[in-house]
Amino acid sequence: MTTTLGRGGSDYSASLIGAAIDADGIEIWTDVDGMLTADPRVIPAAQLIERISFEEAAELAAFGAKVLHPATIAPAVQRGIPVYVFNFA
Repeated sequence: MTTTLGRGGSDYSASLIGAAIDADGIEIWTDVDGMLTADPRVIPAAQLIERISFEEAAELAAFGAKVLHPATIAPAVQRGIPVYVFNFA
């Protein structure tokens, strides 16, 4: 049976695997520089957030930030593993 992971599926898988192996960090590679203060398509002057808590990142994701799905960082939070967002572009 073939299936797809859906939005954020590969990021979530990375978080699950990182938690399972007790990784030092989890890297998420995407098409943006990281978490921003606003949607750069709407607010061109949006600024990069250099460091953000798990709770703040989850809240931003829950309110529509497209960088990370809210469930993505849950395994990392449970294990206290930092999550890094990098731009592959």
